[in-house]
Amino acid sequence: GLSIHLLGEFRLALRGQPLLLPPSRKTRALLAYLAAAPGPHARERLCDLLWEGPDDPRAALRWSLAKLRPLVDGPGFVRLVADREHVAFAPQGAAIDLLRLPVARIADIAAAPIAALEAAAGLFGGAFLAGLDLPACFRFHEWCMAERERWGTLRLAILDSLVDRLRDRPEAALGHARARIGIDPLDEAAH
Repeated sequence: GLSIHLLGEFRLALRGQPLLLPPSRKTRALLAYLAAAPGPHARERLCDLLWEGPDDPRAALRWSLAKLRPLVDGPGFVRLVADREHVAFAPQGAAIDLLRLPVARIADIAAAPIAALEAAAGLFGGAFLAGLDLPACFRFHEWCMAERERWGTLRLAILDSLVDRLRDRPEAALGHARARIGIDPLDEAAH
């Protein structure tokens, strides 16, 4: 029943009910990073990603993990898996919008049915992690900008393909065309 939304404003929901996220932007960024970049991550890497400075980064990481566990772990299962050296997010039934995309690469768009493209377009609620900016955390900011570019390019390609493939049904294509223009209002070709 846990949903993690990364495509748009970062948010969590449990059985459709929004969960209150910790006020710390770095703690939210940590969960977003772990959910978007699967696999175990070295604690040192996570500390460098989010906690540069004179404070104790390992203590800040432990504190953040303690704040996140009640949100993502459940009875009988652990989603935040951590040992002394590594931290990972194990989805275990969590619905992560990036993982639910029926089309995850531009190369797959041409072969995808219209229904799959429409489902993919519907998962985008905006830019990747919209509003979760940490410009002082250079490594996280750099990763986040690269992911925004990657997912934004895919979103535009999906919308362009939908508009093109639905050309003979303008009423069906119009919503996708408007979404496309909403992303880049200065693109004359989209108009």
